[in-house]
Amino acid sequence: MEYPIPELISIPGDMRRAWQELVGLISESCQVPAAVIMRVHAKGTEIFACHENGEHPCQAERLECLEKGMFCEEVMRSRRPLLVSDTRRDPRWSNSLDVSSGLVAFLGMPLTWPRGEIFGTLCILDSRENSFPASVVSLLDVFSRLVMSDLNVIWTSLQLDHAVQEIQRLNDEMNQFLGIAAHDMRNALNVFLGSSKYLLPQGEGLTRKQRLYLDLVDKTGSTLIQLMDELMDLARIRNVHLPLHLEEVDLGGFISENIQFNQHLAQDKGIQINLLLPPERITVRIDPGKLEQVLNNLLSNAMKFSPANSTIQVSMDKGPEGVVVSVRDQGPGIPREEQNGLFTPFMTTSIHPTSGETSTGLGLYIARRIVEEHGGRIWVESEPGSGSMFCFNLGGKTDSVVNPAHPRW
Repeated sequence: MEYPIPELISIPGDMRRAWQELVGLISESCQVPAAVIMRVHAKGTEIFACHENGEHPCQAERLECLEKGMFCEEVMRSRRPLLVSDTRRDPRWSNSLDVSSGLVAFLGMPLTWPRGEIFGTLCILDSRENSFPASVVSLLDVFSRLVMSDLNVIWTSLQLDHAVQEIQRLNDEMNQFLGIAAHDMRNALNVFLGSSKYLLPQGEGLTRKQRLYLDLVDKTGSTLIQLMDELMDLARIRNVHLPLHLEEVDLGGFISENIQFNQHLAQDKGIQINLLLPPERITVRIDPGKLEQVLNNLLSNAMKFSPANSTIQVSMDKGPEGVVVSVRDQGPGIPREEQNGLFTPFMTTSIHPTSGETSTGLGLYIARRIVEEHGGRIWVESEPGSGSMFCFNLGGKTDSVVNPAHPRW
């Protein structure tokens, strides 16, 4: 007979040892020579665990072919308990391999996987007549359920593993599609944005309303380009390690240059960016291009939510966790209940930018991944009405050299 058997599923070693102890306990409690767990395979049965008392012919890991009239075959076929008190009085078992081994009495319970596929049997055997009282039958039934609960744990774990693998596969496909779609849309948007930038300086003949619409086209195109860039970054970094191209960098000078690049954007809103550096020169190993993304994002967010004529302070300090970079604004702050999800994809807050700027909800997630790949972490400290401070630290080795002439803003 054929069985729908997941025979390739392995049983963990610690579970197998526990079953070995279990059959020993059963054998001693029921005062019989042998207690055995049988496992069925496509072409035979295996003695998976048996009591090691030397009083029976069963041997662990011994394989027997099917269709030999064994008691366990009847249990597996019917999926019902079987009790044979004396094989010598029952002609059905006259040709059974078990009988020829000197076994006279048998009590067996079926063992199944959660979906009903047969695993094998849990049985006790005696070399003399034994009717097995109801208490022994109940005890063996309880032990069989314990074994099947272990099988359920194994099965559930495998199902979870399969589900995780399938989710990973679907996620990889989604990210691949996301990257391709973002790349293709970005190319089209570049044409769109390039055309608007060409028309704006040539717009002397445009009406005020037409020029307003053209400005709106240019602003929207720039926002969409930013979104495409962040979507492409998201597709590249989600669930994979970022390839870092590390260099020895003077971190203070690096931050100073980045602030100079962003200062003219802040001036449009009347915002001043100040930089506070320690007296010593601090050198770190970073990927400059990727860390620039982090700084640009934190400064961009600070400018979005800062009122006109306010100050953004960028500082750098060396502490127990390495070097810490902070960006503090004078904006409205972030509600506490919204802070935990800030560094997850597509998360935005209820706080509105001061000049109607847009946010994709991807920048902080990308910044978090970049910082984590550098061995650091990123966090926020904020109170409603008191502004926000975004901080990140860089793990690994840092070197300090005293340099009082280090630039300050």
